[in-house]
Order: sequence, then C-alpha cells, then structure tokens
Amino acid sequence: MWRFLDLDRIDGFYSAALFESIGKHVGRGSSAETILFWRVRSPVVYLGYHQCVEDEINAGFCSRSSIGIVRRILGGGCGFCNEDQILFSVIGREGGVIPGDIQAAYKKVLGGVVEALARLGAGGEIEPERNAVYSNGRKISGNAQGRFDGAALINGSLLLDFDFELMDKVLKNPTKNLRPVDSAREGMITLKDMGITDIGDIKNSLRQGFERALGIGSRDGTLAKSEIEMADQLLEKYLQNDWIYKMDIKRTLRKKYAAPSPQRSG
Repeated sequence: MWRFLDLDRIDGFYSAALFESIGKHVGRGSSAETILFWRVRSPVVYLGYHQCVEDEINAGFCSRSSIGIVRRILGGGCGFCNEDQILFSVIGREGGVIPGDIQAAYKKVLGGVVEALARLGAGGEIEPERNAVYSNGRKISGNAQGRFDGAALINGSLLLDFDFELMDKVLKNPTKNLRPVDSAREGMITLKDMGITDIGDIKNSLRQGFERALGIGSRDGTLAKSEIEMADQLLEKYLQNDWIYKMDIKRTLRKKYAAPSPQRSG
C-alpha cells in the first residue's frame, strides 16, 4: 500500500528539499512509496539539475519580483509554477512498479495523468518526445524524472490555470518545451480553459489516476519526523547560490581552465 500526501500550499524551495528527503527514505525502505501533491505558496521557477540559470531564466526579473529559482535534484527542463498548478511527485523504490527504463517509467506514471483527464472529461495523451501530457493538442502537464539512493521519482504539474504573461517575463524561451508554436498561450491549455475548476474533484481524479496506472492502492498518510528533519537540513542547500548556480559556476570554471594561457613576449 502506497502513502498519499497532499500538503496543499508550501514553499517552493522546501518542496524540493522535501521530495529529496522522501526519496531517500523511500529508497532505503524506511518510508512507504509515496504519491505527493502540493502547490507553491508564491511563484518559483523549477530548474532541471543539469541546466544553467543564465540559459533559461531572466534572473534579474525574478530577483526584482521575488520569484524563487529552485534547482531540483531531478533532470528535465525548467518550468514556471504558481499556486494555479497541482504539482506532484510519484516516489517509488527502484525495482518496484516504476520501470527501470526511463521512457517506460514516464509512460506508466504519466498514464495516471491521462487517466485523470479522462475522468474529468478533458481527455489527454502522452507526448513522448517531450515527456509531457497534452489535451486537445496543447500541453497541460510537464514532467521530470530522477533516480537516487534506491528511489525513482517522476515529478510533474497539472495546470489548473496559468499566468502566461508572467511566465513570458520569467523564462528566456517560454516555448522551448512545447510543440512548435508562436507563443506559450497558443501551445498550452489549462483545466479552467475547459471549464473544470473543482480542485477537490481534480485532486481525487489525479490520485485515482495514478493508482490505476500503477496498479496500486494508497492510503492517506503523514510525513515522518525524520523526513521533516532531513528536509529542514536539505533546505539550506537549496537556498544557497552555490547550489542554485551550480551548473553556471561549473561552466565558468571549465571555460577558465580551457582558455589558452597568454603568450609572454620575449
């Protein structure tokens, strides 16, 4: 039996620390495999582990607008998030119901999002090239995957509504992870666009969708004390510029050491 957690609104930086902590606990067998839901209290940009801030994000605008930049431990692309999205993390043990193959894992877990959309009367399909879910030809769910310490995680979002104007200011290339379109608004769709606004029904459909796709049951649970304590410790890492700009710093150092030494005149 899996554990289901709905934390509703939490801090974006803390969410990254928390799903890392839960992943470590699940991987070593001290916590049940978990379906985690949350929404962010204030806007953030989740950055893929391997990405550079400089390439993806208008960091100056984010700083002036109090929008956090959260480098997650998972790969994938970056995404702008606010409270108008249900964010999820499906956290299983390696060798369990989440397949070891990356694409097979996406197909199985994202099948839960497709199932939820069907329950809601919206319809949807997996877009394997972008590891996303589309509804009516437009993106409604972006996703990322990671494996560490014996755990396999697939994280994603489901758009309730969306602030397209703000995202256009935050991201340097808002259409990067979409099918070819002229604007993000053209390439994305929300549940509100389709007249679906009951958040309780949406959450229940998503939970049931994951249960059916994974072939599991889940029960309401709570965070363990040790998970909270570890997340509190990990939070310090996520707030540090050395972590946020980790790949930017690495790239700068590579360029520095790769540059030819200046020739001395004789």
